[in-house]
Amino acid sequence: MSLLPVKKPRAGRGVSRAGQVSGRGPNGFRGGRIAHSRLASQLRAHVEGPVRFDSLTRGLYATDASIYQIAPLGVVLPRTLDDVDAAMAIAREEGVPVLPRGAGTSQCGQTVGRALVIDTSRYLNRVLEIDREARTARVEAGVVLDHLNRRLAPTGLFFPVDVATASRATIGGM
Repeated sequence: MSLLPVKKPRAGRGVSRAGQVSGRGPNGFRGGRIAHSRLASQLRAHVEGPVRFDSLTRGLYATDASIYQIAPLGVVLPRTLDDVDAAMAIAREEGVPVLPRGAGTSQCGQTVGRALVIDTSRYLNRVLEIDREARTARVEAGVVLDHLNRRLAPTGLFFPVDVATASRATIGGM
């Protein structure tokens, strides 16, 4: 059995020696201390929920249930849908990628990345309405699967996704 040769990207062609894309982000966000400071200031001025850019929080959100570790730019914990709207608008204006996140139970790394994390699990976690006749439920993204199914049980309904992490996995991530 022979192995195919691996071509390494050359430095100076938009790829660093570590194999990571260098320069501007997907929407032109270059990063750096001033840009991060401006982003954090804008978010704190327009978002009611906590806005965190400290290294401890970024370290906690750098992992999920996968093997990947990628520190986010910062974390927003929106208290309301208006907070989500404001964070999205600011990220768009600044050219910053956004990464929606719930409990981080993914084993494939979708919940980590160099982006602004919007974590809906802390405050946006309510079951808003259950309509047995229509067989629907209206929920916020941070609702945990097991909590939803407990609320649905008296109606004879259930959300039919069966994951090992149902006690932690949020609906917004499914």
